[in-house]
Amino acid sequence: MKRRMLMLVSVLLAPLTGCEGEEYTMDYAAFPPDSDEPEAVDFDEDGFDEIDDCDDEDPDVNPDADEICDDSIDNDCDGDVDSDDTDCA
Repeated sequence: MKRRMLMLVSVLLAPLTGCEGEEYTMDYAAFPPDSDEPEAVDFDEDGFDEIDDCDDEDPDVNPDADEICDDSIDNDCDGDVDSDDTDCA
C-alpha cells in the first residue's frame, strides 16, 4: 500500500511532458488566489480604475488630467480644488 502511494505521489509531482517531449509547467497566475475583494473597475474608461480615479464617472477627471482653474472640480485628483491647487496659484 505504501509503495502504491509513493508511486502515485511521484507521478503527480513529476513534470508533465507533451507528445514531443516538451515540458509543461503550471501557470499559477491563471489561477489567482480566492479573494473576497471585488476587482477594481474603470467605469469611465479613462485608464484609471475606481480606486485611483477621484471621479470615475467623468473621463476628463483623472490623475493624468490637467487642473482647470475656476471650475470647482479637482480635475487632476490631487485633493486640491482650483485656488488650493498649486497649478492654479
